[in-house]
Amino acid sequence: MTFKTILTSTAYFILALSIVLTFTIYDLIERGDSDIEKYQNDELLRIKQSLKDHVDMAYAMIDINYKNARDKAYLEKYYGRRLTNVIDIAESIINSKVEAVKNQELTLFEAQAQAAAEIKKLRYDNGKGSIWITDTTSPFPKMVMHPIEPSLDGQEMKDHKYNTALGKGQNLFVAALEKSQAHGKGFINYLWPKKTEGVTHKALKLAYVRLFQEWDWIISTAVYVDDAGYDAIEKTIDELRQMKYNNGVGYFWVNSTSDTNMVMESNLPSIEDQILDNDKIKNLFNSFIEVCKKQNGSGFIKYKWPKNTMEGGLPQEANKLSYVKLHDPSGLIVGTSVYLDHLEKISSAKKASVEEEITLLVTKMVIIAMIAVFLIGIIGYLLGKLFPKGKKTVKPHSMAGSSSVVKPAPVSTNHFVTQEIPVFSQGGTDQSTLETNECIRMVQEITKTLIAEQSKLLDRALQGVSPRNNQSVIGNTSEMTNQVKQVTDEVKQLANQTYRTIDDMKKMVETNQAPSQTTNSADIPNLNQVMGNLDKMVGKDIKMF
Repeated sequence: MTFKTILTSTAYFILALSIVLTFTIYDLIERGDSDIEKYQNDELLRIKQSLKDHVDMAYAMIDINYKNARDKAYLEKYYGRRLTNVIDIAESIINSKVEAVKNQELTLFEAQAQAAAEIKKLRYDNGKGSIWITDTTSPFPKMVMHPIEPSLDGQEMKDHKYNTALGKGQNLFVAALEKSQAHGKGFINYLWPKKTEGVTHKALKLAYVRLFQEWDWIISTAVYVDDAGYDAIEKTIDELRQMKYNNGVGYFWVNSTSDTNMVMESNLPSIEDQILDNDKIKNLFNSFIEVCKKQNGSGFIKYKWPKNTMEGGLPQEANKLSYVKLHDPSGLIVGTSVYLDHLEKISSAKKASVEEEITLLVTKMVIIAMIAVFLIGIIGYLLGKLFPKGKKTVKPHSMAGSSSVVKPAPVSTNHFVTQEIPVFSQGGTDQSTLETNECIRMVQEITKTLIAEQSKLLDRALQGVSPRNNQSVIGNTSEMTNQVKQVTDEVKQLANQTYRTIDDMKKMVETNQAPSQTTNSADIPNLNQVMGNLDKMVGKDIKMF
C-alpha cells in the first residue's frame, strides 16, 4: 500500500506539474508575443513621428523661402543689392557724360545719346537682365531708350498692356514716375510676359527705378520673380543638402512631380537633375506622387531597398519606411526615410529572450520534479522501515481437522486475481512471525502461484470448459456435470497439497529462526523436498492446460 501511495502521489504530482508548466509556457509565449507586438507598434509609431517631424521642418524651409520669393519686401531685400548695383553702373555712365558737358567736351544732346547707347549695351544675369530709360512726361512717360525693342523709343507708354503694376492694374511707367517723383527711387512689382519651354505666360517681375533729376530721366531695371523663387528653392536645397540627423545617418531628398527627376539627393548627388529610367526608382517616385495626392499632400510608404552591410559585402534588400510631403506651389516633394531592419533584429532578440526564458523555466521545473520524486522516494523508504509489510501470521494445522474452504476471487476467463487466504489449523493457537525477507518473498510467491492455479481450474469449471482439452461442453448437461465434478476434485486435491507445502515451509522458517529450540530433525522437511513437491504439483497442473 505504501508503494502504491507513493507511486500515485508521484504520478499526480508530475501531472499537476506538467499542467502548470504547460499553462506557464503558454502564458509566457502569449505575453512575449504581446510585448513584441506592443514594442513594434510603439517603435514604429515613434519612427513615423520622427520622420514626420524632420520632413515638416524641411517643408517649412521650402515654404518660407518660396513665400519670401513672392513677398515684395523680401524681394526688395533679396534682390535690392543686385538691382541697385546695376542702376549705379548706369548712373555712373550718365554722370561721366554730364561732366563732359560741363567741360564742354560734349553737347547735351551728344552726351545723352552716348549715355543711352552705352547703357543699352549693359547686360547681367546671364544676358537676361537689361536697363531701359523713360522720361518724366505726365501723364504718360515717353520711352527714351529700350534695349530690346528700339521701336518703342520716343513713344508715349500708354498702351493698356502696360497696366499690370502693383497688383492693381496700374500703368507700369506711370507707377515708376510716381515712385521716383515721390521718393527719388523705389521698387515696383508687375506682371510681364515670359516664354518658358516654348510657352509664353505672364510672370511676376520686380523693378527698381531711380530718378536722374538733372536730365529728367528715370533709369529702370527688373528681374523675374519666378527666377527669384527658383533661387529661393536652390537656396533651400543647398541648406537641406547640408542637413543631417540621427548622427549623420538621416538625410533628405527632393524630387519633382512633373517627372521622375531627382532634384536633390544628398547621399548620391550624381543622380541629381537626371531623368531616371530605372523602373524600380520610377515606380517608387510614382508611389510618392500618388500617396501625396491621395492623403492630403503627405504619407508613409514602406518598401524594399538595398542596404550596404557593415562587413562591406554586397548590398542586401531590407525594409525601409519613407515619409514624403508635397509642396504644391513649387511642385516639389521632400522626403526622408529610415531602414527598419533594426526593428526586426530587436524583435528577434526579444523572441530569443522569451525562448530562453521558457527553456530555463522547463529546466527548473524538471529539476524540481526530480527533487520531488527523490524526496517522495526517501519518504516512502522511511515509511517502509517504520511500517514493514513483511509480517504475516501462520497457524499450524492438520488436514484431518481442517474445515477450511478455498475461495478464489472472482476472475474472468483471461485474467486471474489472487487473494491471500488465511489457513486455519485445528491444533494450537501459537503464531510465528516471518522476519526474513527472502523467506517471506518465497512463501508469497508460492502462495500466489498455487492460488492462481486453483483459480484457473475453478474458473474453467464454472465456464463449462474442460481443463484438459479446452473444449466447450455447454449444451451437454451430463458431460458438463462430470467435467465440473472432475475439476472440483482436482481443485480440492491441489488445495490440500497447497496447505501441506505451506506447512512445510513454515516449519523450515521457524527452525532457521529459532535454532536453540529442540526439534526433531525427522519432522523438518528438506528444502529440496519441498521445492520438488511444488514443482511436481505445479508442473502437473500446468500440463493440464
